[in-house]
Amino acid sequence: MQDKEQLWDKVQELHELAMKYEVAVVPFFEKDYLKEFCDFYRIRNREAKLIPSEEDFDGSLRDLSGEYRWEEIAKKAKDLLGLPERIMVFDVNDSFDLLRDELGGRRGLSGFFFVFDMMFCEYNGYTLCYICGSNN
Repeated sequence: MQDKEQLWDKVQELHELAMKYEVAVVPFFEKDYLKEFCDFYRIRNREAKLIPSEEDFDGSLRDLSGEYRWEEIAKKAKDLLGLPERIMVFDVNDSFDLLRDELGGRRGLSGFFFVFDMMFCEYNGYTLCYICGSNN
């Protein structure tokens, strides 16, 4: 794994670019990054499960953020960090809808960022969560 400070600088650079397309990039460092994610956002409903993405990195990012947003983010991510070892996405069902609603609730990101979709990119020693939404 890279030095955490160097990694943080790279993630911040990627995040700044991605936010131009309303995609946040958040790093997690625990092995159980889904728990870390839920703790970080104070998610109470923890029933949503992750499954491996059926797409490669580019396809997963295109599915997450949309046709016109993904290319510049993907290029920057690959330049800064390389390709992830594995990509996980939420199994889309009622529990995912509840998690997304909770993220948009008063304790979540609402008022600033309304969440549409998320994906987790696993690297050696850390995971990046891409969160697509809108601040409109």
